[in-house]
Amino acid sequence: MRGASGTPRRLRIRVLATAVIVFTISLAVAVFLAYELLLQDGRRDADVVLAREQERFERSMTELLADAFEGSPDASSETALREAVRRYLQLNPSTDSYWTIVTFEDGRRLAAANGPPELEPLFHGIDGQALPEGELGERETLPSSAGDVRTVSVPVNIDGEQVATFQVIAPLEPVRDEAIEAGLLIAAAAGLALLVGGTLLGITLWRSLAPLGSLADAARSTDLEALETRVDVPDADDEVSVLAREFNTMLERIAAATEQQREFMASVGHELRTPITIARGHLELLQTTPRDDAAYTETVAILDDELRRMSRLVDDLMAIARADMDDFIQRRQIELVAWFEDLELRLAGTPAGRSVTIVPPPPVLLEADPDRLAQAVLNVVINAHVHTPEGTAVRLEAGAGPDGVTVSVSDDGPGIPEGIRDRIFQPFTRAGDAPGSTGLGLAVVHAVVSAHGGEVQVESGPAGTRFDLRLPWAGQGRPEDPEMARSQVAGGSADVPATPTQVEG
Repeated sequence: MRGASGTPRRLRIRVLATAVIVFTISLAVAVFLAYELLLQDGRRDADVVLAREQERFERSMTELLADAFEGSPDASSETALREAVRRYLQLNPSTDSYWTIVTFEDGRRLAAANGPPELEPLFHGIDGQALPEGELGERETLPSSAGDVRTVSVPVNIDGEQVATFQVIAPLEPVRDEAIEAGLLIAAAAGLALLVGGTLLGITLWRSLAPLGSLADAARSTDLEALETRVDVPDADDEVSVLAREFNTMLERIAAATEQQREFMASVGHELRTPITIARGHLELLQTTPRDDAAYTETVAILDDELRRMSRLVDDLMAIARADMDDFIQRRQIELVAWFEDLELRLAGTPAGRSVTIVPPPPVLLEADPDRLAQAVLNVVINAHVHTPEGTAVRLEAGAGPDGVTVSVSDDGPGIPEGIRDRIFQPFTRAGDAPGSTGLGLAVVHAVVSAHGGEVQVESGPAGTRFDLRLPWAGQGRPEDPEMARSQVAGGSADVPATPTQVEG
């Protein structure tokens, strides 16, 4: 039992581990995406600052140069430019997030106040460090000893000649640090969510899958000798409870099938044992009886009857056993009138045929197995003969309709006992101890008709019993007008007697 309960436990552990792994991967991807989005957002903010400062410089320098020339009319262009740049940098100080720098052609640099402290060593060239310079007019991300920077450089021209370079540079390491800090906070929140969610998920999975342990125990302890085991069905309306209910239903079906099989085998043994015992006893009697003795002839007749009974019993058993096989019926096109004539000949050689009135059927074609269908109809007729008083009238007829052909066998006997009407198609169901009855005839009828895709309907009462074997049209058997289907019969027409015929034995 340890293995039975251990299997669901391992399943729960695997399911929980898989869920935790998937949850962890999902959270890791979410944290990474959040970090990248924050980093991209910081870069976009830096680009906005670069574009703003570039536009402000270009817009302000025209006015500042004009003011410089107006204040010193004799000043050179270089002097006026330096004054204008100095004035611009004073009016527009930088911040910790960006730095504005102007580099003149002679190498001198002017920078706004309050620039990012991490860039000062690069600006002053301490330890050989230098600010990176990108392509003119391009916004770029460049590496430096202080980390990646985002920068843009534009030329400053006077009279069409470049005299300086305006650069706005923003360090990206603070942006990265903020993204990392935010990512760590998200990761911490995700870890907490993973811990809480994993715990709740584990508790839920453990409780939800717990009934699988009892299912495994029940499955392992169940055998054909003890099918009374049932599992507890959880109150929750989920897949596990459905599985538990279906498992109990399966056990009930197996128990019913096993009990039916036991009864079937017991009935088979009983039915075969009786004729075999009788035959063995009469064979022993034959060994001591002279051939010219009348008792010899009588004994041979008894043996013949018992062997016929055994043969019919075996045939019926084989028919029931093969009912679910694909080759149980072999369909072919049969002419209903000719098939009825053949059936009439078969009945003529049986005791049951002496009391049967056959009504000529409509001349239609039917896709069916003629031998199996004849076996079913003969079984119904013999059943009526065996289970009704001597002289009871039996009527055999057929009709065609839009849905198919119906072969009917009716009698005016006392009817089927109410106690067995619901199970007359089960093997070895009998009404009393009628001689010659095996209890298999109607089971074969049901198997044959069902294999044709049809159904058997029964009406029974004190005034008599009627069996309707309803067979659907198949293949080319369906006529456009069943009542006017004589043209389907070979030769275009058939002369069918209009009155019922009495079978003579």
